[in-house]
Amino acid sequence: MKHSAHAVYAAAIFTVVIVFVTACGNNNANDTLRPLGYEMKSIDKIFQEEDKGAESETYFKCRYPVFFDGTHAEAINRYLQGWIADSTVFVPVPWGSGSIAIEDLADNFFAEYDSFRKDFPVSWPYQFELDGSVLLNRSGILTVDLSYYAYTGGAHGNSHSEYFVFETITGKRLGLHDVFEPGFGDRLNKLIDSRFRQMKGLTPTDRLDGEKGMLFENFIHYNHNFALTEEGVSFFYNNYEITAYAFGPTKIDLSYSDLSDILKQEFRKIK
Repeated sequence: MKHSAHAVYAAAIFTVVIVFVTACGNNNANDTLRPLGYEMKSIDKIFQEEDKGAESETYFKCRYPVFFDGTHAEAINRYLQGWIADSTVFVPVPWGSGSIAIEDLADNFFAEYDSFRKDFPVSWPYQFELDGSVLLNRSGILTVDLSYYAYTGGAHGNSHSEYFVFETITGKRLGLHDVFEPGFGDRLNKLIDSRFRQMKGLTPTDRLDGEKGMLFENFIHYNHNFALTEEGVSFFYNNYEITAYAFGPTKIDLSYSDLSDILKQEFRKIK
């Protein structure tokens, strides 16, 4: 259920903690290929109410990387922060505009909760927690993982993880067709199928929608939620995407050697 945000809510008292951890790039490397510098920014806000224990607190927690030392670092920041804004649901700004601070997103989130609890005095808390991490930062390639958990009512909360692969010399978010050779689909699907069967202890003829595989369908194909890492390429399937919520998300890891015949030359070995 959604409600319009109140501009003022005097009952709320906010606690804010902002922490910076700097990870600098290699200044001796070529400017076009060196790692980007970045800071991890953390924001922790709690909507304080009387007679509310820690388990029933309404809170907004967000930890995400902010990049610098690159021509397109700011464009990458805008892209990531736009996605964070979109993931909070309660954001009255265009996706990806980068025109709203994360601190303001927290205030909007609390304003929605304040509106809700005034209409429904006996209510559940609103909770949002996002954690970002840098999975790869070298050779002109940057991979970021943003994962969040959100609860605004219902039987359970919602969690989601999204991978972002950027070409740092252009600031472009890369897709599968930028990384793999044309016609990669069938070969990639076979590799993913084989790795999933290995993970689940399935034979080549076992059904994937059976008792051990537990998928919705008798197949598993690649999706577009992929990461380039130090070891290879990972594909992440969120809750409900290929199997029931009770079985959680699925992550498939393939090495660069596994993919050597379908990766474009520049991605066959990340240095």
